[in-house]
Amino acid sequence: MIRAIVLLGLISAAVSVPHEAAAQYPWPVTPIDESHEITGTFSEYRDTEPSAHFHNGVDIPKADRSPVYAVTDGRVTAIGSDWIRIDNFAYLHVQPAANLLLGDSAFVSKTIVGTILDGQGHVHLTDGQPGAERQPLREDGGLTPFVDTWAPSIENVRFYHQPTRQRLATTELAGDVEITFRVREPNGPPTTSESRLNNGAYKVGYRVLSRDRQDIVYMPPDDGIRFRFDTKPLNAYVHRVYDRLQSSTSRHVYIVTNDLDGASAWDTSELEEGDYTVALFAEDTRGNLSELFVDVTVHDRDLLPPPQPTLLSVLPDAAESTVTWTGGETDDLAGFLLYVGNAPTGSSAQWMLVHTVGPELNTFSTEVEEGRASYIYLTAVDSAASPNESVQTDVYGFRADAHGRRLLIVDGYDRYGGSGSWHLPWHYFAATYGSALAASGIGFETVTNEALIQGGDVELADYEAVFWVLGDESTADQTFSSEEQAIVRAYLEAGGQLFVSGSEIAWDLDSQGTSADRAFIRDYLKVAYAGDDAEDLSVTGTDDGIFAGANLQYGSSPYHEDYPDYFTPVGGGMADLLYGNGRVAGVQYTGTFGAGASAGKVVTLGFPFETISGSRTREAVMQRVVGYFFPSSTAMEDVATNLIGPILAPPYPNPVSTTTTVEIGLPTISAIRLTAYDVLGREVAILADDVYAAGNHVITWSPNLAPGIYFLRLKVGSSVQIRRLAVVQ
Repeated sequence: MIRAIVLLGLISAAVSVPHEAAAQYPWPVTPIDESHEITGTFSEYRDTEPSAHFHNGVDIPKADRSPVYAVTDGRVTAIGSDWIRIDNFAYLHVQPAANLLLGDSAFVSKTIVGTILDGQGHVHLTDGQPGAERQPLREDGGLTPFVDTWAPSIENVRFYHQPTRQRLATTELAGDVEITFRVREPNGPPTTSESRLNNGAYKVGYRVLSRDRQDIVYMPPDDGIRFRFDTKPLNAYVHRVYDRLQSSTSRHVYIVTNDLDGASAWDTSELEEGDYTVALFAEDTRGNLSELFVDVTVHDRDLLPPPQPTLLSVLPDAAESTVTWTGGETDDLAGFLLYVGNAPTGSSAQWMLVHTVGPELNTFSTEVEEGRASYIYLTAVDSAASPNESVQTDVYGFRADAHGRRLLIVDGYDRYGGSGSWHLPWHYFAATYGSALAASGIGFETVTNEALIQGGDVELADYEAVFWVLGDESTADQTFSSEEQAIVRAYLEAGGQLFVSGSEIAWDLDSQGTSADRAFIRDYLKVAYAGDDAEDLSVTGTDDGIFAGANLQYGSSPYHEDYPDYFTPVGGGMADLLYGNGRVAGVQYTGTFGAGASAGKVVTLGFPFETISGSRTREAVMQRVVGYFFPSSTAMEDVATNLIGPILAPPYPNPVSTTTTVEIGLPTISAIRLTAYDVLGREVAILADDVYAAGNHVITWSPNLAPGIYFLRLKVGSSVQIRRLAVVQ
């Protein structure tokens, strides 16, 4: 064993990110020769546009319109609308000085390069050229003077089993273990603003000690320092450093067992079973060190769950629903657990384990509850002494249709992690489509796209309408493979009806596709690629399309949609949705397809349906689609006529003790009255009574009322909607 005689803060560590010495330079804001506080540190986490990345400089707070000075002598090499570059240094969030032109000289602490823009309150200083940025708060140079006597703090330590990411108790560590923790790095006193107390660290690392903390029993390379930020790593590595599921711009959670070369872990099998202490540390550029010691127990036991199964289909008939799946095989497989819930996701979703199925089965039938939708996922479980449960499957749903219609949801979304926006290995997006259909009393079934390709019990020809989920599926996983294209072509040529949404359909098939791909999207989906980023997250209906009068938002939840396609309608397709900037977001078409003689219909959206804000809005959009597919059906009369109107979303939080928020969606400019009533029908508050523009509006209310049940009532013209609200102490 290695004796842990030297304190962690005194260890001279090797550098995991290359170090570069540089000269000192003064501050870009007054007083230029005195220390300033920092509101954003170098290489801390950013989850903002265009995608997650490392912060490439430091943020120095200063009042709007304050002058910003050059920190070195140099020449103006680039000028933007809100930034200027002087040789190796860029100054962002500033209005460039009008008297500076490309090639002009600038002089340290004398030349004003610009003024801080209104609303910014800081200058962002970058040291280094793009792609080669370096630490402006170096130990031996950079911004000088810089006084920081406050050490970082470490919190929220978590241990996970790799590769399953099953969270482990500190007393039950086994196998390959991933460690994460959050760092808060202050560079000002506790009385200063939160933005100055909650920065990212300069160094982070860990070691494993004997329980008495006298011996180092395991030390990763570089004396345990896993990340040291002298230069900025490539942004492609950001989720090797920061845990994508826990981190945000204001929350820096490090995967301290990783390195920049790839995912790594602490192999506990190299140690004997017993008690140890994990020593975690974080340090800032001034040598202020924080250490946290976590006592753990290592075991030699099976913590590896079975592989994740794949849910293939949920197909109901009049009496029961048949669930089929594949995968989950392992030598010690004990069986499968089937969970049923009342909603796809959210705080109202209630899940119950309803069946345990033997390992020899991959299909199961369960009773159908008349008039209600159900949602299903399953897991695999092994026969270990403490059974291990796999990652769950995607969530699928079903509902028997009272009028005997058959509508099918096809889950074609397989993309997660990597460059995709969704990062969990399972999703509930097909069930989101189902929930929107079920809200209008419409039945549906669900199947994965792989099951269609493999053949078997599911044929598109058996369905009167098909709803195809693509999310942000793109070139890597393919929106429509050649096999799927053949299936869809045959369906539409026979008079089928297809609704498809996804943000990369045209990019994949038209911009990056083969000639066959381009023929498919143009001849059958009736759109051509116009651009990869619509640059707008609002959508309105065209006057002559099926979404006339609609106004909605999308792209913020359950994942951020950063590259929604926009289209050119072709082959008789008609624009029915426009982004806020006028680009085409959706296309509809009625007529024959290819060599077919029967008229069919298609609705193609350039953004994911599941990212539409608000369940009521999603329901209303789906009602328009179903009304388009079945305009003369008695069973669909309420759907065909229930057009998108005012929406009163459920208040949140509910119950409320202090403040709740109420979201209202309006298709057009409208006079609204939002009031609160008690259980006796007495008006107790007026939340809104005015004319509001079209779009979504959020109203915040702090009910100063006695605990009890109340009702929120929205009246817009002849439309009245009511939501229940519980007030608690």
